[in-house]
Amino acid sequence: MRFLGALRQVMANRSLRKLELGWLMAMAADGAYLVSLLVFAYEVGGVLAAGLVATFRSLPAGLLTPLSSAFADRFSRARVLLVVHLGRASMVGIVAVGAVTGLPLPIVLGAVVAEGILLGLHRATTLSLMPALARAPEELVAGNAVISLGEAVGGMVGPVAAGLLLMLGGPSLGLGVAAIAYVAAASMVLSMEVAAVRRPAAAPATASSRLREAFAGFRALRRYPSAGLVIGLFGAQTLVRGALTVLIVATAVELLGLGQSGVGYLTSAIGAGGLLGAVVAITLVAGRSLSTPFAVSLALWGLPILLLGVAPFGVVAFVALGVVGAANAALDVSGFTLLQRCVPNDVRGRVFGALEGVAALGIASGAALAPLLVEMAGIGGALMITGAVLPVTAIVTYPLIRRADAAAVVPHREVALLRQIPMFAPLPLTIIEQLAQSLDSVRFDTGDRIIEEGAPGDAFYVIADGTVEIVHDRRRVATLGSGDGFGEIALLTDRPRTANVVALEPMEGHRLSRDAFLEAVTGSSHSVIAADVLMTRRLAELGQ
Repeated sequence: MRFLGALRQVMANRSLRKLELGWLMAMAADGAYLVSLLVFAYEVGGVLAAGLVATFRSLPAGLLTPLSSAFADRFSRARVLLVVHLGRASMVGIVAVGAVTGLPLPIVLGAVVAEGILLGLHRATTLSLMPALARAPEELVAGNAVISLGEAVGGMVGPVAAGLLLMLGGPSLGLGVAAIAYVAAASMVLSMEVAAVRRPAAAPATASSRLREAFAGFRALRRYPSAGLVIGLFGAQTLVRGALTVLIVATAVELLGLGQSGVGYLTSAIGAGGLLGAVVAITLVAGRSLSTPFAVSLALWGLPILLLGVAPFGVVAFVALGVVGAANAALDVSGFTLLQRCVPNDVRGRVFGALEGVAALGIASGAALAPLLVEMAGIGGALMITGAVLPVTAIVTYPLIRRADAAAVVPHREVALLRQIPMFAPLPLTIIEQLAQSLDSVRFDTGDRIIEEGAPGDAFYVIADGTVEIVHDRRRVATLGSGDGFGEIALLTDRPRTANVVALEPMEGHRLSRDAFLEAVTGSSHSVIAADVLMTRRLAELGQ
């Protein structure tokens, strides 16, 4: 029921819905493309060729995604996402043509490399864009859960479709259909509406400043070490993922005798498990703490692979990979939400770019190691070695994960307080976070006059604890308490204060500057309407 509620939340937000549908289409395309590409490579040169192609796709992406992700913080993230989808469609189309016509190898490999770089930018841009579309922390968690669901559905549908297309027309048909699916994903981005987010003023760009900006994501990890820990653990997970990508091909064709189409079917088991994992994940991460779901999911990503190496049978393979898919969904929801909480909005794009860079390097390293492990220990031994990595990592780092969970930089108490105020409630979570970080704490004693009638309006006040009274013509007009705000009339109408505001008891709260208040409220039509309703009611209470 909680998952259905989360799904309804996301579907009710038009722009978030479009983002999720585009993500689903891209994930299905990615699944079909990867299976078709690996089978194409396996036909040419066996497990070594498959490993090399997977490495070529991931290694340059790992090196360049942290650089390219600066675009997600400097330019409109929706436009960047559109370019990414269309770029991936073009590159996969080139690979498809190469599979049919025998294009020169450098051209085909160049397209594989370029698509891999765009893949990293795709995920980084999507995940940094989500807080700008979500309207509440709960909606952000729900959005991450549906992202995981979309990855699971796409991860199931894409490989199954690839398996069927491989039987019908070989790798070239699967590659061509994947290119079309990326174009469909691009169409979803065109109709999204993204609220303007305040960005720091940029100094004139130079070559050195662009280079510094590109590495801002990694520099941010020094300021926010909790984010660095999360990214490091995702790096370990993607190392295993890269090895598994290659080992699935060898397992399906050689160990289980399922043939080429079996690669698609085994891969789809991960997607099927992800469906269940996405449903469970929203329940696991609905609370404040994310450390336990994250650590357990990390361990469960590896244990089933270890089991498959011990018992290499068809049924075991499908069940084990299904559990991996479920763990992947829960890991993504908990890990992405944790990372979004650990860093401020102005560097989120580049931090997620750093994540994608580390992930791509992990996948490339795992894909390169897999053939060596098979050569040294056989397919079964390679599965056991690969599967043991993450459970050990999860146990060793669990205390650190708990500390990272407690070190979030997003001011949750202030965000919750601002969301109680009608004119702020419609704002996207990213903007409310910016407001929360702009607040100055204030304290007044009993009898203190917080606002004086006739004075110029320079700030809006939010009550965290305590009670105040609004007085006009020596008459008490209203009493306000925790979660209420006051001072908006003078700011919105550019007139002197219309009443006195006096503390009835010790009052603790926050002060928001005139400029920050007006920028937030006037930037949203829904906030303007809510502010107008509140202002009209309060002016009526004052008899004005």
